[in-house]
This record gives sequence, C-alpha cells and structure tokens, in this order.
Amino acid sequence: MELELIASGKVREVYAVREDPTKLLMVATDRISAFDCIMDRLVRDKGRLLSAISATAFRAVGDKYRTHFLDIPTNIPGEFVGRATLVRRAEMVPVECVARGYLVGSAWEAYHNTGAVQGVVLPTGLSFGDRLPEPIFTPTTKETTGHDRPLTSQELRDTHGVELAQHLEALTKGIYVTLSDWFLANGLTLVDTKFEFGWVDSELVLADEIATPDSSRIVRGEPGADPEWLDKQLLRDWLIGKGFRGSGEVPSLGDDLISSIQDAYREVYESLSGALFSQWPGESAEYGEVAT
Repeated sequence: MELELIASGKVREVYAVREDPTKLLMVATDRISAFDCIMDRLVRDKGRLLSAISATAFRAVGDKYRTHFLDIPTNIPGEFVGRATLVRRAEMVPVECVARGYLVGSAWEAYHNTGAVQGVVLPTGLSFGDRLPEPIFTPTTKETTGHDRPLTSQELRDTHGVELAQHLEALTKGIYVTLSDWFLANGLTLVDTKFEFGWVDSELVLADEIATPDSSRIVRGEPGADPEWLDKQLLRDWLIGKGFRGSGEVPSLGDDLISSIQDAYREVYESLSGALFSQWPGESAEYGEVAT
C-alpha cells in the first residue's frame, strides 16, 4: 500500500492511498491532548487502543448504520500496524454531533445555571450524573483553530439547512442509543459521545472515530455523583487540579497518570470486545512526535 500524508492533527494522521483515491488510512498516534493542547509525553499503546475500540464499535453498529469503516489492515508499514484504520474517503460535514445521556460536564454547568443545555430545556430537580429522560443532541461547530462553538438546534438549521440538521440529529440520537445499550450490556456506561458524519456516494455515513475514551465520557457502572472515569476525563480532572485549563504552561504528565489512562482505555476495549488487548495486532511501541 503506497501512502501519502495529507493531514496531521493533535492525535491522528491521515494518509491518502495512492492506488485507490476512494480510500484513506487514519493512523492514531500515542499523543494525548486536552483543552486543545498536546501533552508533553506519549501514552504508550494509546493509538492502538483507540483504533481497537473504534473498530469494535464500528462493527457493532455496522449492521444498522452506514459507516466509512473498512478494515484494520496489516499490509502497511510496521509502525502503523494495529493503530491504522482503512476507511472510505468522505466529504465531511463540519459539525461535531454530540449526544448526551447523562448530566455531567458542561451540560451540568449549563443546566445548573439556566435549566437548559444549548436550548434544550430539561426537567427541574436533576443532580450531577443523573440519567436524562432521553438523550439530547448538543452540536458544536468544528473549528480548524481555536475552540468549537456550541450550537442550538435552530442555529444548526440556519447554518446547514433544516433537512441536514434533522438528519444529523436523528442519526446522532439513534447511534447513541444503539451504542449505549451495547455498553450497558458489557458493564459500562456511555455517558456522552461525539460523532462526525460525511458524504460518501451521496449518502451520509458515520465517520471519524466512535465510542473511544478520547471522544466520549465512559464510566464503570452508573455515573452518579463520583464517577469512575475510563476516558480522557482522567486527564482533564488532573490538569484542572494543577490549575491548568488551556492557558499557561502545560503541566508535565506523571507516570501514575499515564498508567491510569492506559489501564482505563484497555479496560474499555477488553470489556466491549471480550478479547485481551495483548491479542490486538501491532507491537507496543511509541509512534509520532510530541510538541514541546
């Protein structure tokens, strides 16, 4: 497979497959970011774990929803094996489609202050970590630089048209429910998550990564007032405890924190797949540069 690097993000790199312009290879590195900043240390095996979880999730929803996922290839450079996903090239919709099933994070802060989340009015009397009566759709812009901006459903319609906005909302909620049921059946809770969609052959398909601890909040059991996070919230909480929220000098990650992140991501994969991560393709090795 002949590859050409066409994009490099905070965590992933995207390669064009020269012999087939309809396909892309998405490579997940061991970099980790939070508050739009890349951390100073790699999290060993993180790229392989992200690819493993996302592939497992794509296969779980693939019978019900169209996706861009094709395969986890092995006929690629050795350092990519196990951390690379072969996908169909899609014309991406520039919207982060967020589904929330529980009241945590910025949704809790908004509800606590206004009783609503991005224009969605919620019942009174809810507490942090409570399950919502039904999942809500809280989209954001997808910015190339800076922070994504929250959108109300009406703003999404005004920007992208009523038909596409309604389609994105229906798909987001439907896929979230499917994944949430799957998580619960395996002892985990998908608290919230974000999806991206793109056009392939005039059809809107699920793209990017899905159900990973980078793109979702995941807990063991129910969230409650003191959740056992199995996702990147571990890093966010640690950074906030250090007084860092995206400005100033980025704290250096400690060994214990890195181990906790590794263990959490591995638990998500093994719980969902029923397989040991040691059986996943590729070798345990760092890959990719880290900003300093």
